[in-house]
Amino acid sequence: MRRFLLALAAALALAAPARAQEGGDGWNSPRALELVARAQDRRARTQADTGMADYQADARGYIYFYLDRRDTGERTLVKTDQVALDVYWKAPAFSKQRIIGLRDAKKLPTTIRYHEDHLTVVQDNFGDLIRLGDGDEVRDVLHPAASGGPGFYDYRLSDSLSIRLPGSDEPVRVYELEVRPRDLSRPAFVGTVYVDRRQGDIVRMNFTFTSSSYVDRQLDYINVSLENGLWKGRFWLPNQQQLELRRQLPELGFPAGGVIRGTMRITNYRFNQNLPASFFAGRRVISVPEAQRRRFAFEQPLDAELREQGIGPDTELGEIRRQAAELIRRRMLSGLPGTRVDVPAASGIARYNRAEGLAVGFGVRSRAGERLTLGLRGGWAFGPMHPVAVGEATLVRPGFRLDARGYAFEPRDVGVGPAVSGAVNTLTGLLAGHDFTDLYYAGGAEARLAGAVGRGWEGALRLRAEEHESAALESDFSFSGSGEFRPVSPVDEGTMVGGGIALVRGLPSGVARGWTATVGVEGGRLLRDGAGDDPGFVKPRAEVGLVRRWPWREAALEASVAGGAAFGTLPRQELYLLGGRGTVPGYAFRAFGGDRFALLRATASAELESPYLRGRLLAAAGWADAGAAGEDALLLWPAATARDPFVSVGVGVGIFYDILRVDLARGLGSGGGWELIVEANPSFWDFL
Repeated sequence: MRRFLLALAAALALAAPARAQEGGDGWNSPRALELVARAQDRRARTQADTGMADYQADARGYIYFYLDRRDTGERTLVKTDQVALDVYWKAPAFSKQRIIGLRDAKKLPTTIRYHEDHLTVVQDNFGDLIRLGDGDEVRDVLHPAASGGPGFYDYRLSDSLSIRLPGSDEPVRVYELEVRPRDLSRPAFVGTVYVDRRQGDIVRMNFTFTSSSYVDRQLDYINVSLENGLWKGRFWLPNQQQLELRRQLPELGFPAGGVIRGTMRITNYRFNQNLPASFFAGRRVISVPEAQRRRFAFEQPLDAELREQGIGPDTELGEIRRQAAELIRRRMLSGLPGTRVDVPAASGIARYNRAEGLAVGFGVRSRAGERLTLGLRGGWAFGPMHPVAVGEATLVRPGFRLDARGYAFEPRDVGVGPAVSGAVNTLTGLLAGHDFTDLYYAGGAEARLAGAVGRGWEGALRLRAEEHESAALESDFSFSGSGEFRPVSPVDEGTMVGGGIALVRGLPSGVARGWTATVGVEGGRLLRDGAGDDPGFVKPRAEVGLVRRWPWREAALEASVAGGAAFGTLPRQELYLLGGRGTVPGYAFRAFGGDRFALLRATASAELESPYLRGRLLAAAGWADAGAAGEDALLLWPAATARDPFVSVGVGVGIFYDILRVDLARGLGSGGGWELIVEANPSFWDFL
């Protein structure tokens, strides 16, 4: 009777909701440790199960190499690989994989070569020791269900839930078991293991690693998701696997890092094929000849997954890292040094324009754990002979991100958006005397709170208080001769107090079709010294973008429409300015403006001679007018209203992977003319 009661009590404990943890914060409760023991036992029994002597399966995968942005989440695809494998296993623990198909396509020049296990399937949930990158990335990290796991890791039952998996007609009930190392300074697994409630099999693992796990000094992180499916009602075998790793130079904090992201799906299991033991001799991974790999008849096009899903920041693998950060609190997960020299962009190190002359800068960025990042940049503008300084802090928590900045003599540009990259503007200024910025200086502080507000949408709230100061023509030097720069227009000076709110819908990079949107309103009041208080202004603005891509010659159509208005008393620096490169080419630069505007742009492009030439057809139309809010400000700025829309068309080419673009546009309305624009692809502007 006593044994029966003990067994009944244990069964009821396992069936109870996992949230009812025993004591403290629930780490290493008897229920959690019992579940770990069951998982260990099932791993050992599966290898000895005579019901499965061997199996063969098919695996298909995609591997993407891309650049990601540190602050914006934007991704630039560099290379796509597609792989096909035959996967074999034989009891008790023999495995072999054969690469039978492999092809790739480059969007940017690269010589990257992947480790063998980036192209293959993880079998047996890694075994007792986890290795990645053939041991060059992660080496011999103890598995949480290995025999020594309970003495090395802490375990906590987090939840009980049901998930749908292949091979099971009904949802599978699992326990969510959180895992962290007892000593955070050692190489270790950090993440979540999902365990089948009936038998204790591992159904899914989502995890990353402690910072000391990384053998390669350039590794920022590795995130892994392994999902099993139920076969023959008793065997949990690989179903879908995802891996994402990010590298960056350990000494320098560039605004982008190189990311490898792979997805593998395993299907069509065939059991008990009587595979001979001799078949498993030699290397674990073999390949058919290269010509045969490239001739493989893949079931899906090379860009099928990309066109459907794209690559974007809101992914399951990103959530793995956020959850792991919560498990270890304030400790670092990144394998990179906590403090590094900050290189936000080439123009942040050195730039030239008519207002600042030559400006140079230097920065340091430090991560105080996974949640908090601190940055400090300083420099000197030799034209006006004043410093340039920015200090910033970023706090990331589940559901939101808070950025706070303080700055002095920060250069700001007017208009409806950037018209030129920093590096190209430096070159055109030095070589030809053309500066495509209209700068003024801001000093003060701002804070920005952002977070997801719905599926695909992000909301942001921004507050600022800053001094605005006019810039002046400080340098007219260019190698083509002096006196060619436009005058520097003054702005309305004073203390600006205000803020804004916005909703943004992004689009993953590479999808075949989709749309983006930004809807927001900015407002504020400029307090002028000795001139009384202005009643303030409000500026609502919206923009919608559309993207459509086709496989034929990688053709694409991109279009956007934007519009805005202003109400109240508008400072000159808040005018909407249109004309020339960046808005409607073929007209004088920022020749039109007002307190309301509309802008339509469209580009059709296709490969002419890949990867060297990509053809482009361009069209743009703009309109700007001034009402009560902008009439006075426009009188003081060298621009005029355009009550009738002005239109331009053009042609161009993208050179060598579309990195450099050369466009020729013609304005069709009054005052229109020819304009030649040489510029880098906008995807790289934040590097430049």
